[in-house]
Amino acid sequence: MSRLFYEPKSSITPTRSFESRAKNANLQYAEKIAKLVPSEIIAAYLAIVGLIPSIRYEALQGWVSLFTFILCLGITPLYLNLQAEKQKPKRNHLITSTIAFAIWAYAISGSSILPGFYDSAIASILIILFSLVSGLIPLNR
Repeated sequence: MSRLFYEPKSSITPTRSFESRAKNANLQYAEKIAKLVPSEIIAAYLAIVGLIPSIRYEALQGWVSLFTFILCLGITPLYLNLQAEKQKPKRNHLITSTIAFAIWAYAISGSSILPGFYDSAIASILIILFSLVSGLIPLNR
């Protein structure tokens, strides 16, 4: 099974009710958002971020946080590229998923990655805007 999400061909017919079309669209959108999240990368990132406060040398904690973020950010498109099905489009998906990881990581650990630039309100705004915009990106390219 591929880790990338490809929107199914539209099967909406004129005889289907508005309610059933709306329900189908909501399910497809929820599935699309769920598939954008590289859960294996997120699990590894959360585990490492949870261990960072245990580092005895406080001066290293910020550097390890930044290194972990950069490493996971770089691994995200590589991992998803390996998981993609052959002959299926993946460029937009890899870009979107990488941006999604960056925004998510900023929201949950931005104070340790970019202590001088972190703002929880900005993190929330970024998540909301990305959720809106990501629904407009065609992932079949």
